[in-house]
Amino acid sequence: VEAKSIRSPLAGRSQALSSRAAALGVEKRGRNAEVGASAGSELCEDQDTVQEALVVDGPAQDGTRLKGGYARPSFKWAVLHNWLYFIALGFSIPNLPRVIATIVNEDGSAGVTPASTRLKGDVEAVDKILTFCGVGFLGALSDVKGRKPLMAWSALGFGLTLLIQGLTTQTSHLYLADVVDGLSSCMGAVCTSYVADCSAPDKRAINLGVFQGLSVGGAFIIGFPVGGVLGAKLGYRVPLLIGAGLQLLNAFLIAFVTPESLPASERAGRKLDLRKANPIGALKLLLGRNPLLTGSAVAYFLVYLAKLCLDSQFTDYALYKFGWGPAQSGPLLVLVGLMLAIVPRMVVPRLGLKRSCLYGVGAFAVSQVATGFAPTPEAFFASIFLTSVGCACVPALLAFIANQARPEERGAVIGAVGTVQELCGAIGFSVYSRLFAYAISDDSPVKLPGASFLASAAVLVPAFFVLQRTFRLAGAGAFESV
Repeated sequence: VEAKSIRSPLAGRSQALSSRAAALGVEKRGRNAEVGASAGSELCEDQDTVQEALVVDGPAQDGTRLKGGYARPSFKWAVLHNWLYFIALGFSIPNLPRVIATIVNEDGSAGVTPASTRLKGDVEAVDKILTFCGVGFLGALSDVKGRKPLMAWSALGFGLTLLIQGLTTQTSHLYLADVVDGLSSCMGAVCTSYVADCSAPDKRAINLGVFQGLSVGGAFIIGFPVGGVLGAKLGYRVPLLIGAGLQLLNAFLIAFVTPESLPASERAGRKLDLRKANPIGALKLLLGRNPLLTGSAVAYFLVYLAKLCLDSQFTDYALYKFGWGPAQSGPLLVLVGLMLAIVPRMVVPRLGLKRSCLYGVGAFAVSQVATGFAPTPEAFFASIFLTSVGCACVPALLAFIANQARPEERGAVIGAVGTVQELCGAIGFSVYSRLFAYAISDDSPVKLPGASFLASAAVLVPAFFVLQRTFRLAGAGAFESV
């Protein structure tokens, strides 16, 4: 990921910006803005006025110079830091379950057992519960203190988590590691706010899709196979320790290199509202505002809950049913990463947010059923390919939610979405893991290792109908930034 230069010369653009803003009749939210005619005059007191003026030329406003000579940075800085974060996560996903198995299995083996599956789900649930309690607060705090401090905090917390997991031989230390992660986890939410800060209204959905694809999918393209090979060759703990080192590098770059997307001039006078900066307040922010936010938030909860089946059960399912270790599952995870990087960029601009959401959820549901019943590795491969296509609904739905947020509360709203994600994680990781453990145990009347994927498909059915109902209430303007 290459971070482009964030500075651009202003000379000669001031008069042009002023003329465009006047021609568009751009209105200042909450107060009047006066655009100067000379290069040295104050262009605008609010970022959205300049953003809307620049839409005439089409490009996003990376490098736009705002009040006090501040240049809006490129959203690719957020891509870089989330990419480094998910590289480390990609190292962890195929190896951490094997580390947990060696700790809990009586014979010290790394194989999948009901005990190892239950422990993995319970440990992850602790992480998600704590993140659920804190991510809304951290997201709202970024509206007041800026994005950079919270991004650095998240990188350091995840690095310490991986260090503990890579060194421990005790079950209690696994819980401690996830307590640390749960109290610091906000990278995705704050980086998403960074992207929204740096994106013109008509480019926000596309940029969020690119962000999701490159920073998550692009990271997994590297993280999964490299992590799998390192785990197979050097031991399952080594990739976790490398991931910890990457997060130390990530925190250093955030602190000393990356520009702030929300400068102090735009945060002046803002105060942290503790009524909203808590999990209940965060959920009220999504559920109590208007029918569009409520419906899309409920649908997002269901879609993300379904998605967590793949996140939590892929490695165990592939190992149990097809005998695939980290090295064998790596190529398929590369496919998932590639599709996450490519599909949103291809689908969302062509279909728009509405159809991307609806068609994506439908394809996702079909793919989960196909995964649950996949009889051969080839069928499993095809079903995961379809899943990757269907997952385009996730960034599309997130963009729809972000478009309903006012600029001054964008971090809080996206932080609230992060709260929803962690609530899903607290439920999904434990439920899917226990369902899988039961389905492969001797207590189950029928051995059905794909039961978790079938449950995921069932969750997507009401999500589809909630979206349909929500979009019927929405006018065409609801799919554009407010």
